[in-house]
Amino acid sequence: MFKTINPSIKQGRFSRPLFLVLSFLSIMLLAGCISSSRVYNNDKNVVYRGTMYNLANVKQIDAVITGTLDGDKEVNLTNADRKEVEAYLDQASSLSVQMAFEFDEREMVYRASEVKKWSEYSKMKKSFDSASNKINKLMADKKKIQLKLK
Repeated sequence: MFKTINPSIKQGRFSRPLFLVLSFLSIMLLAGCISSSRVYNNDKNVVYRGTMYNLANVKQIDAVITGTLDGDKEVNLTNADRKEVEAYLDQASSLSVQMAFEFDEREMVYRASEVKKWSEYSKMKKSFDSASNKINKLMADKKKIQLKLK
């Protein structure tokens, strides 16, 4: 009455690996469809003293340090070492120092004050270098979009 089916050994030998391969491929395809592709926003902003500077389309960021002696003589202190700064301080009673970032055409003045000795200049320079490093990290990080400088 009932006929029993006896599967052959050859048929079972190929169907199981084929089933496993097809299952693995279908899981991989579904995993590819389900995985999220995160799109990061390219807007980068620096907030300093209540002003927001948008760096999304900025091609070049420069750090500029200038000094003004007693008269109107302006000197570039961007790469100045201790001996140069002390020489300028010996020439004049005080040195007016301005540290700024230039974002293409726009300038962000970070610090501007009178300096009478090397230690004052050194503290300003250390703070300026720290801010420069923070801006560089902001531009390198894909996920971070805003930096608040103090």
